[in-house]
Amino acid sequence: MLHWLRAQNVALLRDVSLEFEAGLNVVTGETGVGKSVLLEALGLILGGRGRTQLVGPLTDRAVVEAGFTSPEAGTSDRERFRALAEEAGIPAEDGDVVIRRELRLAPGRRSISNRTTVNGTAVPVAVLRALGLILAEIYSQGEYLALLQPGAARETVDEAGGHAPLRREVAAAFQALRAREAERDALQERLTDAAVRRTGMEQALDEIERAAPQPGETEDLLEERRTLGHAEQLAGRLESAYQALYGSESAAGAQLAVALRALEEAGAIDPRTVGLLDGRPDLLVEVEDLAAAVRDRRDSVRAAPERLAAIEDRLVVLRGLERRHAGGAGGADALLERAAEIRGALAELTDEAEERRRAVGAAAAEAARYREWAASLHTARKAAAEALAREVQGELAGLGIPRARFSIGMESLSEESGAGEAAGTGHFTEHGLDRVQFLFSASAEMAPAPIGEVASGGESSRFFLALKATGAGKEGAATLVFDEADTGTSGRIADAVGRRLRRLAASHQVVSVTHLPQVAALGRTHLVVEKLESGDAVRVRTLDGDARIEEIARMLAGPVITDSARTHASQLLSGADAEAPGGETGGFVPEPAGR
Repeated sequence: MLHWLRAQNVALLRDVSLEFEAGLNVVTGETGVGKSVLLEALGLILGGRGRTQLVGPLTDRAVVEAGFTSPEAGTSDRERFRALAEEAGIPAEDGDVVIRRELRLAPGRRSISNRTTVNGTAVPVAVLRALGLILAEIYSQGEYLALLQPGAARETVDEAGGHAPLRREVAAAFQALRAREAERDALQERLTDAAVRRTGMEQALDEIERAAPQPGETEDLLEERRTLGHAEQLAGRLESAYQALYGSESAAGAQLAVALRALEEAGAIDPRTVGLLDGRPDLLVEVEDLAAAVRDRRDSVRAAPERLAAIEDRLVVLRGLERRHAGGAGGADALLERAAEIRGALAELTDEAEERRRAVGAAAAEAARYREWAASLHTARKAAAEALAREVQGELAGLGIPRARFSIGMESLSEESGAGEAAGTGHFTEHGLDRVQFLFSASAEMAPAPIGEVASGGESSRFFLALKATGAGKEGAATLVFDEADTGTSGRIADAVGRRLRRLAASHQVVSVTHLPQVAALGRTHLVVEKLESGDAVRVRTLDGDARIEEIARMLAGPVITDSARTHASQLLSGADAEAPGGETGGFVPEPAGR
């Protein structure tokens, strides 16, 4: 609830402080005096657009402050308010909410800057606007109009139809769908990033497999190349070794044979000499075997330029593959290891592709589940919208717009065209698949159109008064502000407007700017906007007693107030709590006529 408002240097408001009470608060004043400035000041507090024209002539800044009671515990507004406050770092203790907004002009008065605080914490205007929609609703033309905000018509229909359980199911299905789509898209992103890598890996694996390296092949080739590259030298060394072992009379084998025969002859003379060879190998056989092995190796060594060229070609192939795929080292074994790694990586990509296919299926299932719940919500909304439209249509006739046409447009968000598994879900929202609009025409000859585009300020106020009179929006803001909802009415219709305002004030704090005495007399609190004698500023006063009678008499008679007008004003105040034609009452405990 709004408790107080202070405006300093806001257009014509030099320094104005006023208090509001529970119930119906009426604001009156002569035409053109500046009653709308109060709404602009309140609009600034609720996050409305700041304009350079709102900064008065006294200084280069305008300041508006207001005190509210935070939403009641246990309500959805309370939870929304606390969540917003917590996110913005605003102290959200029970009790008053104090908002301060300062508009400061830049040099040249061509632009302004904003300084906004809530309970002493600086916040952006966007946060203030979100909080403002919870604290108060203004029914007028322009950006402050709460029920013309995006989604407001949908929320009103859902509240009227009691769709909260369906809404929760739709929201849960929406969140589940988006989670599955996020998983699917993350896998797709990985697969897309891996597509280039897959091509490279497949090419690398194909090159390695076509080369068919063998374990230890590089080392074997290098050894063979060394051998073939020094074939003549090797053959010469082996020949020399063979000659030294067995190829001449002076060779080791021949000399060893001489030595053995000499020992054998010595053994015939000296038995102890025979024992010198006991336990020793047959040395001559060993030398002969070694000489044979050297000879065979010598005979196998031949110059083979074709084989040497083939070895060089093979090493070039292997080393090229090493540089491209194995870090330039490691030989054939490194290539075999890299091939194994690539096969493993390709297998993982195949697994991810299969995982993505499963994710696509899961997302499609969640989308189907979402559509089922959204379709159920759409059906319920359609029925609720039709019922609410009939009720509002009936109220409009009683509020002086008998030829008005009202309907609630429901446009289903069509499935988006396009290819791919994600097509058709980009327009899904946690609120369902409906775009809901209030459609209005003040004349039977004109087709209804979005109310914000065709209704005047008074028509907008009366329309939303009719909407509230049906009971729609019970869970809305605690403070409702109507801008001249009685415009174009008089007599019985004016009284009906006032009675509905007062009936609404039984459950909400209502602030109504009015120019009709019948409505003003029904107020619990009466504020009047007056120009100062200088004419370049206004003041706002709270009226009671004779001052209130005098203001209502002025509204009845004009500038020249007569005793008859004063008597009529007293009668209006005295009858404010009496039952109106049709059985409507104000819904308050009767108050003294002076109020």
